Amino acid sequence: MSEKERETSPSDAKRDSTWSTLPERDGRFESGHDRGTVGFLIADESLTVVGSSGIDGRLGELLPDPVGETVDACLDDAGAEAVRRALDTGDTVKCDIDIGDEGRVAVRAVPVAELVCVQLRDATDQAQLSREVKRSRRILDTLDDGVYTLDEAFVITSINEAITEITGYGPEELVGSHSSMLAGDETLSMAAEILEQLRDESSDVGLIESSIRTADGESIPIETRFSTVEFANGDRRRVGVLRDVTDRRHHERTLRELNRSTRELLRADDKQTVCETIVDVATTVWSDAAVVAYRFDKAESRLVPVDTSKAGAEPKPPGTPEWEAFATGRSSVSPGGSTSSTGESEGTDDGTSRRPTGRVIEGEADARASDNGLFASLEEHGLLTIEFGSGVTPDNAIEAVELLAANAVVALGRVERDEELSRRREKLAARNDRLERLHEFNDLLRRINGALVDADTLGDVATAVCTHLVGADQIAFAWFGEAYRSGEGVQPVACAGGGDAYLDDLDVLGTDQTRLSAEGDAEPSGRALASRTPVVIPDISADMRESPWRKRALVRGFQSIASVPVEYNDLAYGVLSVYATRPGAFDGDLGDLLESLGETIGNAINGLETKRSLHGESSIELELRIEDSGLLSSRLAGALDEPVRIEGVVPGDDDRAVLSLRSQIDPTPLSSSVLAVEDVRSVGGDDDPRFAVTVTAPTLSGRLADYGAEVEDLRADVDGVEVTLTLPRSADVRLLIEALEERYREVELRARRERNSPERGSEAFSASVTDRLTDRQREVVRTAYRSGYFEWPRASTGEEVAETLDITQPTFNRHLRTTERTLFSLLFEGIGER
Repeated sequence: MSEKERETSPSDAKRDSTWSTLPERDGRFESGHDRGTVGFLIADESLTVVGSSGIDGRLGELLPDPVGETVDACLDDAGAEAVRRALDTGDTVKCDIDIGDEGRVAVRAVPVAELVCVQLRDATDQAQLSREVKRSRRILDTLDDGVYTLDEAFVITSINEAITEITGYGPEELVGSHSSMLAGDETLSMAAEILEQLRDESSDVGLIESSIRTADGESIPIETRFSTVEFANGDRRRVGVLRDVTDRRHHERTLRELNRSTRELLRADDKQTVCETIVDVATTVWSDAAVVAYRFDKAESRLVPVDTSKAGAEPKPPGTPEWEAFATGRSSVSPGGSTSSTGESEGTDDGTSRRPTGRVIEGEADARASDNGLFASLEEHGLLTIEFGSGVTPDNAIEAVELLAANAVVALGRVERDEELSRRREKLAARNDRLERLHEFNDLLRRINGALVDADTLGDVATAVCTHLVGADQIAFAWFGEAYRSGEGVQPVACAGGGDAYLDDLDVLGTDQTRLSAEGDAEPSGRALASRTPVVIPDISADMRESPWRKRALVRGFQSIASVPVEYNDLAYGVLSVYATRPGAFDGDLGDLLESLGETIGNAINGLETKRSLHGESSIELELRIEDSGLLSSRLAGALDEPVRIEGVVPGDDDRAVLSLRSQIDPTPLSSSVLAVEDVRSVGGDDDPRFAVTVTAPTLSGRLADYGAEVEDLRADVDGVEVTLTLPRSADVRLLIEALEERYREVELRARRERNSPERGSEAFSASVTDRLTDRQREVVRTAYRSGYFEWPRASTGEEVAETLDITQPTFNRHLRTTERTLFSLLFEGIGER
């Protein structure tokens, strides 16, 4: 359109009128005309631009010459539509349009009379800013930390989504509300003071660690950093970043508790304390969790709860998830029903398998339980189980539990080693104590043996034993009673200590040995003699009301008692009873010593009785017929099919003996036909059919010697034996006969004669020799004599006799020379005295 046409256009008047009325539109147009950011277009009813104003600057670049152009040519479809609607409806219409590649224009179409005034505002910068703001908002909303702004009155002006997630309030509830809705007065006062300090110190950022209230009333720990920012419009606001430090605080508490547990586990001195410590730590860290520490019970093959945070923990036998986790290192329950491999042994670099200490096995919820939990292996010691009340395993729980369990495993191993070391020390101390006691007991036994060697009578033996025993620690009283000589039952021979009065009312005294009973709770002395076994009462006070003898013993301060039968082979000489002032004094070594002492005393008494029978001025001669084909001598006669005569027996160790046998038939085959015969050797000449028969079974002569009898003659046939023997006058013949009747089928006493020993003669000389020879010397020379060593020519060599005695030939020669020197000394000293 030309300038002339433009001047003469019919709409010029309307346009001029419109221009003149624009300032009077009551703010219907935005300010900024003078800034070059706002321009105007006037369009008529044909939507042709008939005028413009302020189209310069960036708008001028976007619309270089709009007058005369249609609105559609100047604006895009949305802008043209806005102008058209304003003209049609008479209402103001707004929209934003894009012009060019980067231009953005805000359009406001206002109908004025028959024209439309279109306000154009350059919104390119605002659109860019809006995009930046949206991008920033999206960034802020993706942060885990909350971002907020406050005005100077601490009123919340904006927040990001993290604030709503942390507090539980919606944006509409928080924005516009005072910050005291979340923070307490103390926190706000602290923030105000910090802001004042920042202003004075020209610092940028302040820091507060405090707590806020959530929508459900819970108080959570937070950390906020904030600063004051001045905006372009001059407003000053507080901008801050808020962080929920609940997890961090929990992590810090976990580390503190683990550190505490490490110190306490280092001080733990038993497994109970270790288990209590780890349960306490786990409960402190996870207060809603059910924690149980199990130990492995090897005897019962199950897991037994040692400590638990909640009542109701039960033992876990094989087949339970806890047992499977402990035994296999795997969770027995997993999604889909398959076995979980969580907790499987890890591999090492060299391809071998190792079981990591304190590893965690995650247990899945099964059909019977809804809570998720952890199984932490305590290796061979047991299992730690944790079930979380929330049903979800907290973050970092596995690492913390694994560290706790690892420390527990180390502590349990150390405690176990310490306990083992303590047991070894106690065992070593007990062994040293025992060795010391054994040394004392051996010294006691040595002194008693020395006294027995010097004893000449039964009274000497009994007195020596009782006196030495009372000298031992804790032994208060000892007495010995004999039951074989007097024929008047058990009679006290000697006692020592302060218990003489105890014997006054003792029922066993004067009671015949055959009437004593080993049953019931009678006084142990009688029971030991009746049963021929030691009887030990470790605590006399037990069952005191049922046994009068216990009351009498307690009155005298006796707490325990040991009674030991004194016997030699089958012959019971009596009983030794010892009383102590401490319960259990005879348990162990002292009881064993007394049992051994009973045998030693029996041997000593047997030796005395043997000497007494040899020295006695008178004796008893008995002729017996014993019917029993099981006798060794009868078995020999049966094997030879001819009666045999046993002229002497030389006893050896154990049941070994050498029989001097006279037979008209060569007994050499006996070594193969009779199991007890070891060797047969001729010791006589052609006119003297004597043989030395070595046997390894008990002999009748040996049994009779145990009772102090000396066999004078013994003849055996296939059915039994006829034996002539002598006994000291003081011996109890009835006791001997009863003992033989108990062992053999039939015993007949055919004759009994009194014999007076001559004052001088061969028996007196024999007694003198016996006094000066030891038992071993007598055995050696007797064996040599019975073996024909002194015959000419010799029936047995020294080497053969030594072999029979199981000694070396030099030892045999030494015993023989000693015996010869003793014999010749007596002989020639006797001649010299005449």
